[in-house]
Amino acid sequence: MSERFDCHYCRDPLQGKKYVQKEGRHCCVKCFEKICANTCIECKKPIGADSKELHFKNRYWHDSCFRCFKCYTSLVNEPFMKDNKVWCSNCTAAEDAPRCKGCFKPIIAGDQNVEYKKMVWHKDCFTCSQCKKVIGSGSFFPKGDDFYCVSCHEHKFAKTCAKCKNDLEEEPVWLTTKMNPGTIIVSNAQSVPV
Repeated sequence: MSERFDCHYCRDPLQGKKYVQKEGRHCCVKCFEKICANTCIECKKPIGADSKELHFKNRYWHDSCFRCFKCYTSLVNEPFMKDNKVWCSNCTAAEDAPRCKGCFKPIIAGDQNVEYKKMVWHKDCFTCSQCKKVIGSGSFFPKGDDFYCVSCHEHKFAKTCAKCKNDLEEEPVWLTTKMNPGTIIVSNAQSVPV
């Protein structure tokens, strides 16, 4: 007499039928999907006997449901993981990257950028506060939260002659006259008669 080969749960004979072995027990496909199959964390449906199952940290997915948490790219055969969430390597890099102070988008490795006082910009986002032209890696003058190209800084902040309105090349010399107290002469000349 031969030993019976039945489903552990419903006791239907498995001889000549498709079955699954789970935890040392044989069960028919119907009982496996109803009782034993893991539930996909993404679609909430059982992962059947004919489906590929992926698992990580006691969580299970159909292979078609295993996608990046952010961009939904398939992660089958791809590196993944960030903060207990399933992320592709591109989204992880973008999320961890510093943000441009100009456009607020991530600065990815290899992007040309400008750094100043722990702030960072894409090279093309680092612009003059006055004329809005790209400063990039050129010279600039910081004033508070603003940055000025050389030309705009000279026009906006350079000292000018009160009479002719031309920029003063050097710091002016302020002299008080001896003959008229309270009168001040301003000059860039080396020697001014007093």
